[in-house]
Amino acid sequence: MVPAVVAIAATIYTISCGGPGFGMGEPGSGAASASATPTPGTGALAFVSNFAAGNVASFTRNTTTGVLKRTGTTAAGKKGGPKGLAVSPGAAAGFLYVANNADDNIYEYAVNQSSGALSPLSPASISNGTKSGPDELAINPAGTFLFATGFNKGTVTSYSINTSTGQLTMVNGKVTGLTNPLGIAVDSTGSFVFVADQGAGVVNSYSINSTTGVLTKIGSVFDLNGVGGSPQFIAFDPGGKFIYVTDLNAGLIAVLNVNAGALSFGQLVPAGTGPQMPIGIAVATVSTIANFLFTANQGTSTMWSFQLLSPGFPAIPREFALSGELNLPAGVAVDPQNAFLYTTNQGAGTVSQFSLAPSCFASPGAPCFVSTVSTGSGSTGGPFGIILAN
Repeated sequence: MVPAVVAIAATIYTISCGGPGFGMGEPGSGAASASATPTPGTGALAFVSNFAAGNVASFTRNTTTGVLKRTGTTAAGKKGGPKGLAVSPGAAAGFLYVANNADDNIYEYAVNQSSGALSPLSPASISNGTKSGPDELAINPAGTFLFATGFNKGTVTSYSINTSTGQLTMVNGKVTGLTNPLGIAVDSTGSFVFVADQGAGVVNSYSINSTTGVLTKIGSVFDLNGVGGSPQFIAFDPGGKFIYVTDLNAGLIAVLNVNAGALSFGQLVPAGTGPQMPIGIAVATVSTIANFLFTANQGTSTMWSFQLLSPGFPAIPREFALSGELNLPAGVAVDPQNAFLYTTNQGAGTVSQFSLAPSCFASPGAPCFVSTVSTGSGSTGGPFGIILAN
């Protein structure tokens, strides 16, 4: 089974091509990570960042039916700020972290293993740096380091994690000199970090010092194989030899080759640009069929399903959710059982659930819509990122 992957959508202000959505990023700058993060355990809990409302919603999840039940909302700093989410790895997710782009803090919580209720740590947050605009988060598989993109100041900051208390400590030696870094992902070995710099149109790769958490740049590649891209979020191919990157303004997915952390351009899919504006991204294995790649398309309020014919080679996508099931979808998550797909709806204040049952791929040929659930902050709460845990 392929580990579930979480994608968290971002930069959704007015994009240069006229994209819709709630405030992230600067007008005209291409930038949800969909930072692909494996879901530990059974995925019995879920968390959603309500960007506009300034809080995070907690849910329990029925691991058989996939149904989400909201158990509460917890303040997560300034309104118009909560975006990226990360949870400590392991079968029992002890701590949750939320990046607030508006007040420059990363909020830290202890997680109730039964209900998902969140209790702020003391102190409740750590500053990522004045006007840094922390956006997306990723944690290494060992749970010892957290990495945060600073969209506004062009940084990537490393933090050590106290695995007993959950508290973060900033590591000396942050990455600087980027333009607008957004999506971030750590590979399954914990050796490399990949960062989508939407402002520069490139994806950067870094090695991780396993002792200190300091990042050393390996190289970078234009996601469109030339200037002008707006890379957003990142998902790993199950084999680890490719990454898939959404490009918002081009309306494409970039396939990049990975070799010992070094990146090279592979291909773009679909063949031509369109109005979809893909943001969130995730990979799943559909039982008895194949591996699939899914994206949340903000421009058309739909999703794409790409069958992976072989590693690094997505087929022509099938567009689904064409009957109004979605409203400005952003973050994407697949459960550890590879049975259900979830996406946040920024325009409706909800999360939509889809079934990945093999019968759905026979007819209608894509995930089957199941239901929606409120994130607890009304239709204007602006749910952004989603992550499963426990």
